[in-house]
Amino acid sequence: MELVYSEVPLALFTTFSLIGTGAFMALALLVNVSRLERKHLKNIDALSVMPGFAVVLGLVAAYFGFQDCTNAVVSLRDLGGAARFAVVAYCLRAGFGGLAEGWRKFLLGSAGALGLLFVCVIGVVHAMVPDPAWNTLATPAQILGFALLGGSALATMMFEKAGALGGCPQKRTLTVFAILGTMLGVGGFVAQVATVSSMVGAGADLVRAASLHITVALFCLVATFVFEMMAIRMKETGFHSVVAVACSFVGVFCARLVFYTLQAA
Repeated sequence: MELVYSEVPLALFTTFSLIGTGAFMALALLVNVSRLERKHLKNIDALSVMPGFAVVLGLVAAYFGFQDCTNAVVSLRDLGGAARFAVVAYCLRAGFGGLAEGWRKFLLGSAGALGLLFVCVIGVVHAMVPDPAWNTLATPAQILGFALLGGSALATMMFEKAGALGGCPQKRTLTVFAILGTMLGVGGFVAQVATVSSMVGAGADLVRAASLHITVALFCLVATFVFEMMAIRMKETGFHSVVAVACSFVGVFCARLVFYTLQAA
């Protein structure tokens, strides 16, 4: 048995969308709990193109991944479109002339709230599939975890590059995001793999065939947490946040590819 590589567009859609919207969820909270200087806010506005680009890439992959028109998929598209509209509005407004404090909080708050709702709907839609490998609490748990972990890694890199990572509120918020993301993401992923492996029939064979991708996913997800903590805790800036972001994309993509493969059980 082989991995279902025909599901790559869906894996790319969820990877880019979860990390991009997760970053805006973190930014929405960070801007409200942190006292940032104007220069830092301008730098963060400029760097918002990174999660914005991830969200756009997720939109592109969605057109190839969604081939049906069920109510769940239509709702997911509509909600995703609303979240992306808020993200694009913030990025465009920030890129052309800057943002006033009120507009920044409103647009980021809207993007973060819609992003959280979007992530929750992704989890519920996948859990509604009548397949024992998907129809568990592990499905929405890992999806929310990937958004928190990958999004906080990207937000950490943005704040580090903007010179705004020095405050305790920023570090505390990002640490909470990373810990929750690791617990939910890794825990949910491992629970799903264990569930499929224990199934009678082809379950164990599928897990065995996907063992390399499972190993890479777990390694990269843990590495994301480790390097993000190093970026947050260490005084000197370096490559740690960049490595964390790279590991998050690789880890989440492999985990999502395994997820769609195990559905065939």
